[in-house]
Amino acid sequence: MTKAFEGIKILDLSQVLAGPSCGMQLALLGADVIKIEPPVGGDQMRDRVLESQFSPIGMAAGFLTMNINKRSLALDIKTKQGKAILLDLIKEADAILHNFRAGVVDRLGLDYESVIKVNPSIVYTVISGFGSKGPKAADPAYDGAIQAASGMMANNGTEESGPLRTGYMGVDLMTGMSAAYATSAALLRKQRTGKGQMVDVAMLDCAIVLQAANFARHVVDDVPDMLIGNQSITGAPTASSFSTKQGSMLSAALMPKHVEAFFDELGIADLLEDPRFSTREARIKNKDVVRAAMLKAFGSDTAENWEKRLAPRGVPISKVNSVAETSNLEQLQHRNILTDVPAAAGMERGYRLVGAPFVNSEDGPEPARSAPTLGQHSREILADLGIDNTAFEKLLADGVIHETT
Repeated sequence: MTKAFEGIKILDLSQVLAGPSCGMQLALLGADVIKIEPPVGGDQMRDRVLESQFSPIGMAAGFLTMNINKRSLALDIKTKQGKAILLDLIKEADAILHNFRAGVVDRLGLDYESVIKVNPSIVYTVISGFGSKGPKAADPAYDGAIQAASGMMANNGTEESGPLRTGYMGVDLMTGMSAAYATSAALLRKQRTGKGQMVDVAMLDCAIVLQAANFARHVVDDVPDMLIGNQSITGAPTASSFSTKQGSMLSAALMPKHVEAFFDELGIADLLEDPRFSTREARIKNKDVVRAAMLKAFGSDTAENWEKRLAPRGVPISKVNSVAETSNLEQLQHRNILTDVPAAAGMERGYRLVGAPFVNSEDGPEPARSAPTLGQHSREILADLGIDNTAFEKLLADGVIHETT
């Protein structure tokens, strides 16, 4: 079997979430992704961003799930020796990925123009908060700051709460997936033409793509931002969240057939015979009365049972699940999104972690090995460059590299 990126070598100098998730998606499809980390501390996600029971050994949960299938080389690229080793690796690589800010990458001598002097055909993917050019190119950026800058928070929350960010890092992960897609396209072009290129991925752009419909409504119809909580942006009272006898539901019932089946199952079908509720416009005008009737009906059963009753009738609705509940959904047994990853070095067991969000009929994404410990593969990677054990031990003693066995 041959995976899509088998034989492709990628140098991943990125840290935290967006860049590492990009490299991991390519690694799941067979790319040899070499994660190059500082010898002291390594990737920030190992122990300094999201607290985990495995932070003390540099293998925090967030790191484990962003670095599956990679090899780790702990290399100080700020030293003359480390920089020379990196340049030798660049000569043999198909692609390089980093998320250094503008200015930092120039000081390291790893800007695009410098790298293509070493390997003219390399695919050079850079992830940043705002892009490689422009007045904010050098600004630092984390997920939450981009949510604020992109308009996301202006449309999330309620009048009482004010603007809210999400409880997960959606911009980071969208950026990682976008970078993986863009890098894949550049690699395909390279295969066809022999030419590399720079791939410039900005978190701000990716956040805007997630809001494409909102931006279109602003540009075309001049629709203002609105904090609507769990209500539908359409204003339809049948598309909202509802408390039940036990648990909550989220409905997206907008079409007439959805509403008819919805009200019938709730036992309030007679409302549709009343002119005040017979059309969507009328229901929006009288939304408080409609919502009160729906909440009363929902109180007669649990969210779990309502989902079982309404979904088969074609109503787009779901119980509001916790992460733990979602992890145990029977549906996931038919997918590969939560996949068994082997135990990392120094850990007693492996875990079911998030992989790729698709399934292939052949040679699809596969977690062949766990995320690496810091410098776990330093010796074998440098051996491929012709660096023998004597030279390796000298580099180790000088602090240029690190190895975890």
